[in-house]
Amino acid sequence: MSHLDDTGSATAGGPSPDPRRSPTAPADVGWPLVERRRTPLEGSTNDAPLTIWPFRLAALAASAYLGRDLVGDPATGGVVALAVAAALTLALCARPTPPAAQPARLRQVAGELAVIVAALAWSGAWSSPAAPMLVPAGMAAGLALGSRAALLGIAAAVTIVSAQHIALDPGRTTLEASLAWAAAVGVPTYLCGAIRRSSSAANRQREQAMARVSQLAEANSLLFALQRLAQTLPASLDLDEVVDSTFDRVRSLVPCDTVALYLAHEPDTTFERYRSRGRPVVDTIDPTSAAATVRTALDAPRTVLISRLDPTVALSDGGHSALYTALRARGTVVGLLVVETRGPASFDTQHAEVVHGLAEPFGIAIDNARLFRRIRAASADEERSRIARDLHDRVGSSLAFLGFELDRARDRAAGGTDMTDVLAELRTHLTDVVRDVRETLHDLRSDVTEERPLDDVLRTHLLRVDERSDLATRLDLDVNGRPPLVVERELWQIALEAMTNVERHGRADVLSVTYRVDAERVLLEVRDDGIGFNPSDRRADSYGMTGMRERADTIGAVVRVDSAPGVGTTVAVELDRRSGAPR
Repeated sequence: MSHLDDTGSATAGGPSPDPRRSPTAPADVGWPLVERRRTPLEGSTNDAPLTIWPFRLAALAASAYLGRDLVGDPATGGVVALAVAAALTLALCARPTPPAAQPARLRQVAGELAVIVAALAWSGAWSSPAAPMLVPAGMAAGLALGSRAALLGIAAAVTIVSAQHIALDPGRTTLEASLAWAAAVGVPTYLCGAIRRSSSAANRQREQAMARVSQLAEANSLLFALQRLAQTLPASLDLDEVVDSTFDRVRSLVPCDTVALYLAHEPDTTFERYRSRGRPVVDTIDPTSAAATVRTALDAPRTVLISRLDPTVALSDGGHSALYTALRARGTVVGLLVVETRGPASFDTQHAEVVHGLAEPFGIAIDNARLFRRIRAASADEERSRIARDLHDRVGSSLAFLGFELDRARDRAAGGTDMTDVLAELRTHLTDVVRDVRETLHDLRSDVTEERPLDDVLRTHLLRVDERSDLATRLDLDVNGRPPLVVERELWQIALEAMTNVERHGRADVLSVTYRVDAERVLLEVRDDGIGFNPSDRRADSYGMTGMRERADTIGAVVRVDSAPGVGTTVAVELDRRSGAPR
């Protein structure tokens, strides 16, 4: 948690400050219940010291028993071998050999075998009283290296000692003794290697289980965080509703006199007050000239707690304690949430954690709401452009013609000519203009809704086309199920554009519309038998086809236009529902 003193510099509260942290760097604010829970994997038995000291002591006792008759003859090699065995046993009991096959441990095992083999070679091979010392050495090698490597090492040691033993006293008895000692040393070595292998397998299973437990703990933590986000993030995309809801939540959880939201002003780097509650606050924050408290909050990744705020740098009237948190979305600061109160030291770490928990979803909600505003404004601009085109195409030319007719009527009236036929013609054209205006308004109001599917809208529209034009209309419907509403609305706008083009420019006799829906695809076709056109000769200012393709792209559909001069036009829109159309 960042604490700022009266001068605005950050000071640590609670635990002693980390000397590696910058004195002005804010400390992190964590949520104890949401922190990732990683279960540390304790050191496995592969890292634990090898405890075979009872076997070493037993082997030393056996060696001492075998060399009991040499005590009175210190000059013999057996006494030296016993001394070496005792020293080696004490050293290895004091510093046990770890079983993992690391280079240092490998050297320790190899050194032990070399010392014992040298002692046996000095004192009579298998006749040496130190011969039992090879048994714990083999056990240590098996636990440290595994059966294969340990048996190779023991085999080498046994071969060296046996060769010397047979060379000293060739005969069957010597050979049998060598085989007996080889078995006595090899069997424990193999068993200890098998124990190591089983222990390693058990450790791997344990580590895998602990890793799964850790993953489950992280998943549980993530679910908790998502639940908190879902509970905190307002569902509405209306910015005012988002801000009001968050303000209510802040004031209910943190006792304060003032809560304010400053939004980043995109043309420059200032932050403008969007809304506030409580005591009056400043209208604009300029980070380049703002107090150190504000600059620290804008740069800090966590909430900044100011226990004793200088009222001269407070953002509200009379603020003495504050919580400032930067609101981020898509990697940028979109706003600053300010919580202040008049009492000094009125906020604690728990209050800061609450504000910090609201900061991330609040920033995302603000960003989403602002994006939605832009999209809504762009959609409104698009609709206004479409209305303007409709009025221009249907009404504008008719009004211009009426203007010419009025000029002609005025000229005839000035010359004393009878005006009856001219007025009748004007009345006819005026009736046509009124009808065009009504049709335009009707088309603008017609849309697909939850209660009115696309097939119903197409049927109604074609009936009106029949009434207002000389076109013969045909409608072919085969609808099994209903696609998502967003798909139907875009298909309707594409169909309306295509049918309007047929009415105005196609010079066709028949207008045919096909609409088919099944589990795999959606198909919409608008065909006419008019004059057609060459698709490659489109005017640079013709946006009809561009708009159709853009609408199709938004729902993952494909538009196909087939036309040629004199053969009519077909506009087909096809959507593969199996490829994941919008839901």
